[in-house]
Amino acid sequence: MNIDKNRPVYSLSVEEFIELNQEILSGISRKDSEAPTRTGDIMNVDEAAAYLKMAKQTVYSMVSRRLLPYFKRGKRVFFRKEELLSWLEKGRKYTKEEIQSDNFKLG
Repeated sequence: MNIDKNRPVYSLSVEEFIELNQEILSGISRKDSEAPTRTGDIMNVDEAAAYLKMAKQTVYSMVSRRLLPYFKRGKRVFFRKEELLSWLEKGRKYTKEEIQSDNFKLG
C-alpha cells in the first residue's frame, strides 16, 4: 500500500495508519543500528558510577584522590570500561585454599 505523504493523518484508514507507523518505526530502528558506537567503550561519570555500582559522588571523590583511572577533556571526566574492569580485578582477594597451595607466591 502506498500512502500519499501530503495526506492528513486524520484521513487515513486504520490499516493505512498502522502501515505508516510501521514504516516510521522501521526507519528509526535502522537509524539506531547505523549510529556510531563509542570507541573503546568510553564512559562519563554517570555511566561509570552505574558500571561500578557506586554513588556518583564516590566516583568524583576517588577521581580527586587519583584512585580510579580516568582522563579529562576540559572539566569533563571520562573513563575507559577496560581500565575500570582492570582496576576492579586488581582488588581481588585470594581464598585460603589459594594461599595455602604450594604454587602461591606473594608479589
